[in-house]
Amino acid sequence: MLSAASYGNADFTRMPFVGNGYLAQRLPAIGEGFQGALGPSGYQLDQIPKQRMTTSIVAGVYNKGLSSSVPGTEYIASLPTWSTMDLGVGGQTLDASTAASQISDYRQSVDMLHGVVSTSLTWTPQAGDATAVSFQVLANQAQMHLGEVQVSVTPSWSGDLSLSALLDGSSAQGINPTSRAVDTRAHTSSVSLETPGADNVVDEVQHLVAGPGVSVTSSTADQPTANTATAGEDWTVPVQAGHTYVVTKYVGIATSNDTRDPSALAATTAVNAAHTGWNALLRQHEAAWAALWAPNVRVAGDETLQAATNMSYYTLYSSIRAGLSWSIPPAGLTSQDYNGDIFWDADTWMFPTLLALHPELAKSIVMFRYDTISQAEANAKANGYQGGVWSWDNGPDGVCGDLGHPMCVGFEDHLEGDIALAQWQYYEATGDTAWLRRYGYPVLKDIAEFWASRVTLGSDGLYHINGVTGPDEYTAGVNDESATNAGAIVALRDATTAAKLVGATADPAWSAIADKINIVTSADGTHAEYAGYTNETAKQADTVLMTYPFQYVTASATAAADLDRYMPVTDPNGPAMTASVESIIAAQVQQPGCLDYTLFENSYQPYLNGPYDQFAETQGAPALTGTGTGPAFDFATGAGGFLQTYVYGYAGLRWSTSALELAPTLPPQLKSGITISGLRYQGRSVTIAIGPKQTVVTLTDGAAVTVQSPRGTTKLTQGRPVVLPTARPDLDATDDLARCQNVVASSSQLNESPTAAVDGNSVTTWTAASTTSSYTVTLARQSSTGNAHITWGTTRPASYAVSVRSAAGSWQQVAIGQVPATGDLDMRWATVAGTAVRFDFGGGSAASIRDLTIPDASAADLVGSLSGAPATAPGASISETLTLKNPSDVEARDVTSDLAVPQGWTVTADPASVDIAAGASATVTWTVTPPASQSATTATLTATTSWQGVAARDATTATTSLDVIQPKALGATMQAEDGALGGGASVDGNHNGYTGTGFVDNWYEGASDTFLVTVPTAGVYPVSVRYANSLGGQAPPLQNITRTTSLTTGSLTAPTTQQLQLPVTGSWDTWGTVTEQVALPAGTDLIQLSVGPDDDGSVNIDSIAVG
Repeated sequence: MLSAASYGNADFTRMPFVGNGYLAQRLPAIGEGFQGALGPSGYQLDQIPKQRMTTSIVAGVYNKGLSSSVPGTEYIASLPTWSTMDLGVGGQTLDASTAASQISDYRQSVDMLHGVVSTSLTWTPQAGDATAVSFQVLANQAQMHLGEVQVSVTPSWSGDLSLSALLDGSSAQGINPTSRAVDTRAHTSSVSLETPGADNVVDEVQHLVAGPGVSVTSSTADQPTANTATAGEDWTVPVQAGHTYVVTKYVGIATSNDTRDPSALAATTAVNAAHTGWNALLRQHEAAWAALWAPNVRVAGDETLQAATNMSYYTLYSSIRAGLSWSIPPAGLTSQDYNGDIFWDADTWMFPTLLALHPELAKSIVMFRYDTISQAEANAKANGYQGGVWSWDNGPDGVCGDLGHPMCVGFEDHLEGDIALAQWQYYEATGDTAWLRRYGYPVLKDIAEFWASRVTLGSDGLYHINGVTGPDEYTAGVNDESATNAGAIVALRDATTAAKLVGATADPAWSAIADKINIVTSADGTHAEYAGYTNETAKQADTVLMTYPFQYVTASATAAADLDRYMPVTDPNGPAMTASVESIIAAQVQQPGCLDYTLFENSYQPYLNGPYDQFAETQGAPALTGTGTGPAFDFATGAGGFLQTYVYGYAGLRWSTSALELAPTLPPQLKSGITISGLRYQGRSVTIAIGPKQTVVTLTDGAAVTVQSPRGTTKLTQGRPVVLPTARPDLDATDDLARCQNVVASSSQLNESPTAAVDGNSVTTWTAASTTSSYTVTLARQSSTGNAHITWGTTRPASYAVSVRSAAGSWQQVAIGQVPATGDLDMRWATVAGTAVRFDFGGGSAASIRDLTIPDASAADLVGSLSGAPATAPGASISETLTLKNPSDVEARDVTSDLAVPQGWTVTADPASVDIAAGASATVTWTVTPPASQSATTATLTATTSWQGVAARDATTATTSLDVIQPKALGATMQAEDGALGGGASVDGNHNGYTGTGFVDNWYEGASDTFLVTVPTAGVYPVSVRYANSLGGQAPPLQNITRTTSLTTGSLTAPTTQQLQLPVTGSWDTWGTVTEQVALPAGTDLIQLSVGPDDDGSVNIDSIAVG
């Protein structure tokens, strides 16, 4: 249960909801009724800024044709609010707008396990009129058409109490009222509505029941002329001080999707509920919720995490229902955000979570795709393709379109692969061949036929998928997008397998095409997001989806490398799903450390809001005032992604037709264990208890089954659990006393938690929230320390102090100093024994730490940096030098170094092992040569150094990037878009006046554009840069000023850098030129523009001319 003990009616993150998967009602802080103007809503169809409100939603009720430019576009409707039970005393009203000054003894609770929102308070509208009030609201889980509200009032005064019980049309949106009626004798009110074109007819009927001792002296119909979607009754009830009065409202809601006569069904539901009574209905309701919660995930020893977990499941269970096939929108049934349309969010992010514990709920998602198959086939035909194409975002009609343009092909084609994967996974998880034959295979077949007609055979003999937007929506119109192509391959292969299972004949072209779809692979073996990708910022998880969920990438080293490549370039302000899939992949690849936990924290902590742990689409608190567009709220997609981390991350579940595949792992921060009870696999029920040393798998129902794990196959039967070792990569031997230990920071920025600095991964980062901060590590064991090493993130403080805690608990400062402006920080102090180390930072910028190591003082420690030329030509050799320093007081013995280069490159032999004395340094140099046939690429070179430690053979890595570029002739004008782009620089064409095929933008710190030029004779040559500079900047305030960028020129081994001044050009469509004279030696020379730490950047680059 989650509760709020203070009243605030201006914050929508404090407003709970009830739902049963068919109907749902958002509630204001007061506990009943309608409230609007709650801050900017999430994205909606017409893109006109709207305000959030307490919506009332029924699954499957959509307004069609809201966009005149795209007929058939659908938008989920909001119905009249059915929870309204406003109270009145002496001309004052208790409703959603009641001031906080009138409210005391407030408590509102979401009972997630029982599906009830309860609100209790004391209302004092004026002195002497204190009234104890409680509301209970539920959407009956046992009777999907029934909503219930009960109000209890205990006054401290005697007199008349007024009650206004309404079906409040203030929340009706996208639907029109057609009739209403109020019968004050029967205490029944009704409203009939229909969407434009009468596609959906909806009826709401409320029936009021006065509890014992409640005498209604006056009952009048409430049918305001200003809102014809409102109907209800206004009661006057005489009350006496100290007595309690209860009134219950039963609401029946039905639509033409359910029955030919929704009015009769709604009325019957409400009246029958009144005859059954509150208590009996509550027992039915609680029993239905108990059945949903019977399969569950329990996290031992962490009540806060358990509450967040339960709330995420509650969000899903409130928004989808067995037996219905409306699927689930990104916000579930909690709001109209994202139009209530169905996206990949359902198939990729929420479906896997539901499939594991409740395949009967997950079935709604796969059946939605089957139900829309006819329209999908029509969509494909209309766009010139075979098979079926499901619309990127729409309702149950599945018509292409939104945003005023078709969105079926080219925009987010990856959706077809996402749908196919879910269809196949449903079969793998259930083993239901009859379902596969009738429903799943037709969808798989249509998608396979679409991909077979969508690909283009290139001159390279490979198939290409051109002109798409992938999951990373920051790019559009790209070719061979990684997640899209991997999804197409998997879909084609799964369709081929499915055909055999159902006795159909697969088109042999499916397999042939799947085997030859191009997957863009960079020289270092990682996968580029698309052809020509240069590490631009990605909106959200994209290429990493090739590893999970598609399982196209299976090699752990490649999966880990892809993860490390994309974590730092993924926008932290993107949607809330990315870290969850990253955590699952980190758990799979098992790199030493606890990266999976850092990412697990990032998958939910930055996105939870308010007292009820409701997910927002983006990190931080959503705006509560203003116009524009806010994040989706609740973001059921994010909740679904977060919950996947338990089953697919820590349990390591992967669906298979032949075995229950598990690879359990656990980070030390969750060492008390995770238990997944009631996992469903092909008609069986399985419990997986993941402990710090072993995982116990128990078959609680169903026939024996094979369990596949990293240790092999085992037969699981009832009464004979299977015990598997729990993988613990954090326990890999190390002399680093800080790795994966308990840490506490004085503050942290969102998505940059303290764990990140000690998780063994050099990409994740802890960043303090202020310039003054502290960071404390409890050491792995009581031990002597004498040095520590910090690799900084994006910002660094000016000073540091180090203190060590003794076994007795006292702190001793052991080091103090200034932080260098560049490079890492090596701290040394007189060896001292202790149990914890604290670092205090001040001045400069906020401390940001990518990696912190505290070696055991009895072990040597090495830190390395790899440097060399930033670029070379195909076939041209270049030197790379590794500098190793030993900051410890112990000699590093048997030191070996290895340089990893891309496949097909040559590198000179690794040197023999050496010893490096305490405090000494050493260098290692390799000669690296890319093949003469190497196409333009940016390669990552990694030097790994190991030495003999005390607890283990310790190791460290250092990396650098190397551009391979075909040199240009001296005198040529080089188009900026043709250079080797790095650091987020990207190509655009949204302004006029550029030459070539575009220009380079996103010219912010770290961005670079690199060329090589062949210089026949040494001399001084002009370098001219054509650019545009107008009102802009990476962040407000936008400015119109002269900006700077760095120009690096000269030999590859000893270039020089100068800063260019770039005056304002007048507008972004007006281009200027600056020219500098530079000395260039004969040979292949470097020409590089970049944005360094002392540059302004924020310009557009069109071309560079040399000579």
